[in-house]
Amino acid sequence: MLSRIKNRIWTRVWTDAQVAKYVGAYRSVYFTHASDPGVREWAASGGSVSALLTMMLQEGEIEGAVVVRTEISGGRVLPRFVLARTPQEILEAQGSKYQTVHFAREAFPLIAAAHGKVAVVALPCDARILYNYRQRHPEFDQKISLVICLLCGHNTEPALTEAIVARLGRAQGPLTRFVYRFGHWRGRVLAEFEGGAPISVPFARFSDYQNLYFFAQRKCHYCFDHLGYYGDLSAGDIWSKRMRSESLKKTALICRTEMGEKVVRRALESGALVGTQEEIREVLDGQARTLPFHYNLSARSTAGKLIGERVPDLTQEKVRLNEMLAALMVLVNERVSRSRTGRRLILALPRPLLKAYLFLLKGLESL
Repeated sequence: MLSRIKNRIWTRVWTDAQVAKYVGAYRSVYFTHASDPGVREWAASGGSVSALLTMMLQEGEIEGAVVVRTEISGGRVLPRFVLARTPQEILEAQGSKYQTVHFAREAFPLIAAAHGKVAVVALPCDARILYNYRQRHPEFDQKISLVICLLCGHNTEPALTEAIVARLGRAQGPLTRFVYRFGHWRGRVLAEFEGGAPISVPFARFSDYQNLYFFAQRKCHYCFDHLGYYGDLSAGDIWSKRMRSESLKKTALICRTEMGEKVVRRALESGALVGTQEEIREVLDGQARTLPFHYNLSARSTAGKLIGERVPDLTQEKVRLNEMLAALMVLVNERVSRSRTGRRLILALPRPLLKAYLFLLKGLESL
């Protein structure tokens, strides 16, 4: 069983039709990392996005970049959109933020108030909102130089972050810093508390819950855009087998527009980025389990009917039994985590049982 799953993940053959469906329009693909070790230090995957934004800022191409910075207020982790106008402010916004953000409410005013052009870093769902708004408002559209989409399976409600912080902070002072993921391959979580030593644990302490869709945002059930159709660039982790043994973690950059491709090539030529042009299918190999599952709204629509959860079927995919069962698992998991009682039960699960449950979901997704 395990051998079959591994072989399916690592040896999958992607047809041209599947590439077109899952990826959308694109021009080229690069695997890159920031040349500056300081930029890579706290990056989630290679520091390429930070390096690109810094280059554009230093060359005067943009006034600033609309990014999400993690702020700590009252011991809570709060992601906030800011207009980063300096290289240091860009670095302060590094890393993944696995928590609900309010793009239209926070990012749109920053773009509207900017005097010059800006770059925008957004999740695929928010990039689509931005794209549609730009079509109707040419004056707003002219302010945006580049849109970078971050690869996304789904986002998470604040309750999970709060639970993890509470576990790490037992007998500690107030939280002063929190980093969701840094380091090579799967990475680690970092939490710092006033008066105490930094605490670092494997990212799996957070991601095991997140990958099971516990505490997921409900709206994520209705999304099928994993790779960011509406950006100039899509950027994210490369989970292919080859990357596991690389000494430096790299970023997959999918260039979708002429502007996106020009910026990446200029960064490579200037030395801001180090990398090579690669095949899109290796990106898909690294997402071979989660990408088809995320795209398959039809499975979630079918499973939703069993529990009274209406999920519009926008993809019209064929639904196999294992896909329907996987979809049912995540729908039920998210629903259970909406209640206080459900959250307490989830967080009380022994880690071996949680791991076994996660392997079951991964197995269903991979068959």
